[in-house]
Amino acid sequence: MTMPLALQNLDALVLAGGESSRMGGPKALLPVGNTTLLGATIDRLRPLFRQVLVVTRDRDALMGLDVEVLTDDRPERGPLVGLARGLAASDAPWCFVAGCDMPFLNPAVIGLMAQYLEGYEVVVPSVNGRLQPLHAFYSHECLPLARDLLDSGKKSMHALLDRCHVRTIGSEALMALDPEFLSFRDVDTQEAYRVVQNLAERAR
Repeated sequence: MTMPLALQNLDALVLAGGESSRMGGPKALLPVGNTTLLGATIDRLRPLFRQVLVVTRDRDALMGLDVEVLTDDRPERGPLVGLARGLAASDAPWCFVAGCDMPFLNPAVIGLMAQYLEGYEVVVPSVNGRLQPLHAFYSHECLPLARDLLDSGKKSMHALLDRCHVRTIGSEALMALDPEFLSFRDVDTQEAYRVVQNLAERAR
């Protein structure tokens, strides 16, 4: 097998531009443990990658972060917009992409995924048959494809995956490193937020 690219030469993108309609408001700055959802996500990624870039629609709300904050530059909304913005700002051959509400990202899982970058355009986990496009590696070759989709009015991350050479990592391999699949625990509802808070307290 070809030697995997070192994570320290790659970038991480955190997408924080969602409207969080099911939460009833922005979620990036919700408290969890002694930080926020976004802060916990950044803290998991910072030691692994060359840099962490946060993509948002509201730059002012994230003032004071010790990372580079990018603003969505298109009128459309959605994670595909954030992905395109982040890829355009990075000169790394690959970027790991995560949502802003994933405080339990697992370095071992990310390292496993990085072993399969060679020969693909996307490396994405499949958890119990469900792809996780907001816990995935995207090559810089995805940028023109993402822009083409947005220009044609398509905003789905899955539409991008359909156009890329994708390597999936199945549940069995993931479970060996993350038995509870906490890496993929995100916050879309108040109930999910309460669960994450409890998990964070347990971890402390």
